[in-house]
Amino acid sequence: MLKRNEIYKIDYLLVVAMALIVLIGILMIYSAGFDPIEKVNSGLFKKQLLWFIIGFVLMIALTFVNYNWLGDYSLHIFIVILLMLLFTVIFGRPVRNSKAWITLGVLSIQPSEFMKLSLIIILAKYLELREMEIGHFRELVIPALLTFVPIIIILLQPDFGTALVFIPILFTMLFVGGADITHLVSIILIATIATVVPMVITYREWVGEESANMLLDLFKNTDLIFVISGVLILIALAAFILHFFFVKKFYRRIYVPASVMSMGLFFSVIIMKYLKEYQKKRLLVFLNPDLDPHGSGYNVIQSKIAVGSGGFLGKGFLKGSQAQLGFLPEKSSDFIFSVVAEEWGFIGSIVLVGLLGVIIYKGIYIALESKDKFGALLASGITTFFFFHMLINIGMGIGIMPVTGLPLTFVSYGGSNLIVSMMCIGILINIRMRKFVY
Repeated sequence: MLKRNEIYKIDYLLVVAMALIVLIGILMIYSAGFDPIEKVNSGLFKKQLLWFIIGFVLMIALTFVNYNWLGDYSLHIFIVILLMLLFTVIFGRPVRNSKAWITLGVLSIQPSEFMKLSLIIILAKYLELREMEIGHFRELVIPALLTFVPIIIILLQPDFGTALVFIPILFTMLFVGGADITHLVSIILIATIATVVPMVITYREWVGEESANMLLDLFKNTDLIFVISGVLILIALAAFILHFFFVKKFYRRIYVPASVMSMGLFFSVIIMKYLKEYQKKRLLVFLNPDLDPHGSGYNVIQSKIAVGSGGFLGKGFLKGSQAQLGFLPEKSSDFIFSVVAEEWGFIGSIVLVGLLGVIIYKGIYIALESKDKFGALLASGITTFFFFHMLINIGMGIGIMPVTGLPLTFVSYGGSNLIVSMMCIGILINIRMRKFVY
């Protein structure tokens, strides 16, 4: 139990930065929902304010409850949230063709947002318990299952953007937990091959590129890719057996790349067969929005216009033409940063990014200064969660990241994301405070 004098160890800079970002978010949600003709507001900012109050209460609670308690009940929390995810897939209220919400009266919650925090907690506990063995490849199986089971369920909703966040959280926590770097690099290469091959093929088909390319034409034949994948895994298996008996580095240099290529090609076929066409196009459009200016590329084009038109000082509060006249889509959530850039300009954007940077800096600092492994892993996972949301959302607003529908943490409209983010702040404060408790 914390003593009264430990309250003074609260990281007030972290709290102030978070509060200022939320205030900016509520102002921007108010602006995005304002109708300049009718002089009325959609009222979303009132809901966001209510979510903030709920999140603040939970943040305070998690500040003063020993964070190790979360680890003790990590499996229980994970199972409950997982069941909620399954419930949404079956009985959830469809919103924009995605069954990701559970309705509670006039309010709705998104269990997938709470799953992000639940995953961080259970991974932190597992990696703490397996600290001495995590260097072995077999120890990555459980973390992978804990991550990919909710990913699969979220993809069934479907919500590709939310599912995407779980991957960097897993890799960051494995890295901090002490996993072998070569294992992590191999997995990253597998994911790269699995993603790039179907994307390149889709791009060629979409733009109508007729020029012959023997290698790319080869990859269009999924049955042949399966055969190649099978041959490579047999080569890898043979090299592994030889390495086991003769312990020569030469054989390792064969079975590792062969395994990576085999699994990469195998998963590329899975992606080509099951990733929806609009999802693949979203990933391509960010490279060239002009490929589909009236469809998938429209959002990016309008967002870049809004950002660019803001100039150095911006057009002023409630005076952004792209937002106020309805050209900018999803302006309260996905493209809230574009509203900031249009109305407050480069200076306002830098202030917001600076405040977000304070959150990231404090998260890294708390992870490094934590008195135990569990706390360090928790702080690392939470900081990755914040950073990835900020990177993707701001990146898609200025056209350098694909449009995935990820909100800007603390700024975008959305109760579940705001509540979870504030709960994460409470945990970060808790970890720092208990650094002084012995």
